[in-house]
Amino acid sequence: MTAKLPHARRQMEQSALEETDHQAWCDERLEQLHSRASYLNPFFYVASFGIGAATGAVSDRVSLGFVAATEEQSVKQLDAHQKSLPLGDNRSRAILRQIAVDEAHHAHLASESGGVRFPAPVKWGMRLASKAITKSVYHL
Repeated sequence: MTAKLPHARRQMEQSALEETDHQAWCDERLEQLHSRASYLNPFFYVASFGIGAATGAVSDRVSLGFVAATEEQSVKQLDAHQKSLPLGDNRSRAILRQIAVDEAHHAHLASESGGVRFPAPVKWGMRLASKAITKSVYHL
């Protein structure tokens, strides 16, 4: 929405389409498992959109840097989730593995497109927030 550079806009739009696919895969899998998504998901969608719009308003480079840092964090979480799955749940593992591949690709594209590299303290703060979010959605 806020991308000014045409290549950044195209990249963000493609990544957003893939994120929509990821959500659909997870929703379908949760339904198959007779489970549900977190009640907090709408809040996280709004917050993510707001953060994305805010970083985009600063600059495409900051926005792309945020995407790269966020996707790197997602890959780490997805790897941990795969390890926590029951041994026989190969279907969920395959979904998470593909999402992790896509997220790593999004991070790479964002960095290669000129995203700023966030300093370690910022990434550390993002990791802490990510862990808090992960724990809260598990229970709610």
